[in-house]
Amino acid sequence: MTFDKVRADALVMEVGQMIAADPSYAGRDWTGVALVIEVAPRRRMYGFVYLVDGDWEAETPGDFEIIEKAETLSDVMAEEDRRWTRCLVQLTQPGPELKIQFDYGSEDWNVSPLNHVEMIDKLRP
Repeated sequence: MTFDKVRADALVMEVGQMIAADPSYAGRDWTGVALVIEVAPRRRMYGFVYLVDGDWEAETPGDFEIIEKAETLSDVMAEEDRRWTRCLVQLTQPGPELKIQFDYGSEDWNVSPLNHVEMIDKLRP
């Protein structure tokens, strides 16, 4: 790796903490959160909160600084012409525990009205 791993790790933790602390999730009784953050070609987030009773809700954080932090992470992790454009952040309870995966240009985590139901389980932590 040629990027600053220490800085990248710190940014991953910041993104996870920002998501867990967001009012959309904080204080709610959830077992998992899946959030896709897209930084290019457009900036957006979409995701789901998985509740203790087994139900789920489409839920996106209100704090759009999360996208900015993720974009900084993408910049820090960039290597030559390789830069991720989308990441999947998954939080699970108890903990919370954090897992993050990076996408370098596929459409695997692109939620749309046509695939919304399929993505509920595909993104589930």
